[in-house]
Amino acid sequence: MEGPDPTPDDADVLRTWDSLAHYWDEKMEAGETWQRTLIAPSVERLLRLEPGERVLELACGNGEFARRLTDLGAAVVATDFSESMLDLARAYGAEIDYRRIDATSEEDLLTLAEVGPFDAAVINMAIMDMTTIEPMAAALTSLVRVGGRLVVSTLHPAFNSGDIVRLTEETQDDSGIVRTFSIKRSGYITPTTSKGVAIEGQPVTQWYFHRPLRLIVEPFFAGGWVLDGLDEPVLDPPAPLFSEIPGVLVLRFSYLG
Repeated sequence: MEGPDPTPDDADVLRTWDSLAHYWDEKMEAGETWQRTLIAPSVERLLRLEPGERVLELACGNGEFARRLTDLGAAVVATDFSESMLDLARAYGAEIDYRRIDATSEEDLLTLAEVGPFDAAVINMAIMDMTTIEPMAAALTSLVRVGGRLVVSTLHPAFNSGDIVRLTEETQDDSGIVRTFSIKRSGYITPTTSKGVAIEGQPVTQWYFHRPLRLIVEPFFAGGWVLDGLDEPVLDPPAPLFSEIPGVLVLRFSYLG
């Protein structure tokens, strides 16, 4: 019997995302992820972008949301630690300043001070993929101007992260078979590391780092960020499970200095 997955280092995580890059890009461009229909609209609402603002996106992946930000009139610097992802992002040709930055390294992040300060920053569906978020939270206080904001989207830590099992129950009534969808939660407070699948058919599994809500927000609070916006977007019915239970959590912080 195999034991639990070992705790990965950043090199393990990077190898995974380099391997996933082309598959991820194909599925996102085909609209087969939650990005366009569920995540991006919520992030945009909370970001409240004004034309001409300077925005930093960390862990930008194939650049889909960075391109959306430029369409909305922002000047964008977008970063990722996977050169394979950045190659795909650059191939789309948008006028975006792409840079290879490890978002778990405060030293790496602070090199962006030369092109700051930024009016806003975005971390879009990435913190659950990061071995640590404290260095990023610390560095952002030097990169975003006082009064600026930060929007973070992630798997919902209560409903779609860590030790959960998705259940389907069948009962019958006069109309026939009735299916009820739910989750069973066996752990939440303790941070966990595991491997899993985000998009069916992906060539390798990826690392997930579950953190309860407290451990997500505390590093930002410590740096002077204040939580002032929150959304729990759901899919339109009749989507099973995630039309009633939110699979994603979106947070907006303002930087008070």
